[in-house]
Amino acid sequence: MSDEFICDIDELIEVLCLPRSIRANVIIDSSYPLLVPREFVGLMESGNPADPLLLQVLPSCLELGAAAGFSCNPLDERIDESNLVLKKYHARSLIFLTGNCGIHCRFCFRRHFVHKSLLQKDAALSKNYIEKILQPIQHDTTLREVILSGGDPLTIRDSELAAILDCIEKIDHVKRIRIHSRLPVVQPSRITEQLNTILQRTKPVYLVLHVNHPNELSGTLAQRLKILTAPILLSQTVLLRGINDDVDVLDKLFERLIDNRIVPYYLHQLDRVAGAAHFEVAVEVGCKLIAKLRSRLPGYAVPKYVQEIVNASSKKVLTE
Repeated sequence: MSDEFICDIDELIEVLCLPRSIRANVIIDSSYPLLVPREFVGLMESGNPADPLLLQVLPSCLELGAAAGFSCNPLDERIDESNLVLKKYHARSLIFLTGNCGIHCRFCFRRHFVHKSLLQKDAALSKNYIEKILQPIQHDTTLREVILSGGDPLTIRDSELAAILDCIEKIDHVKRIRIHSRLPVVQPSRITEQLNTILQRTKPVYLVLHVNHPNELSGTLAQRLKILTAPILLSQTVLLRGINDDVDVLDKLFERLIDNRIVPYYLHQLDRVAGAAHFEVAVEVGCKLIAKLRSRLPGYAVPKYVQEIVNASSKKVLTE
């Protein structure tokens, strides 16, 4: 692993000057180990074991307890293993580009992703592989939008990203491209002029950034975001207990997002993935938070509060 990341818990404790006693509540999870960019660690408060950014990545003993209703595949994602494409909603198709991610969030709904071994981890996306995964999209003329996912699609090489966008752009019935990524938030150095050029397309490109706390929107990120003139910027946030289940925190987060030309898109109710029960916030609490935010923020700054429902034709909007 690159020196750009911290993968050792003792190193993280040392870098952040955390009390050694925290070690007793931390687990070693070989299947989903600690992975956090040093840029993101730099935003954490030194000496604070309750830092909201730290809590999102630190493997906790709270993950070990079984919880009713929580499972390894909470959305029951079933994909075509021959091409790693998922079609869940009308006119949209999702491609799993990579198993790599730039950070291991402990609440990630794909932390136990059963198809991870099928992805070309650490391997180049060859022209033949790209053609293979795009084949069902080329043949399905009902599709209007292609979503790039993973892992994190922005962990692939720029040349690979450009190649797959070139191929998608040539599919006439596909009108839009959407990319979901947390990487620019946790590692702002990923945002470059070259990336912006690659995202400059004749078809609209929507870049949906995963951001959960106002402290994640650093000054460095704000400067880097000015580079991104090509894509339309949206955000998605997961409602997390002890991290952002507070009206003042969410108010500040959504204010900072719109000040950086990012439209708050979704506030997600936690997907009930095994190991993440301690992050769950009651839906009733989420609805009250949204009601309070509406009295503080302009309408375009308040995201839809939604929940993924297995086999539903769309996300469930939890409050209008």
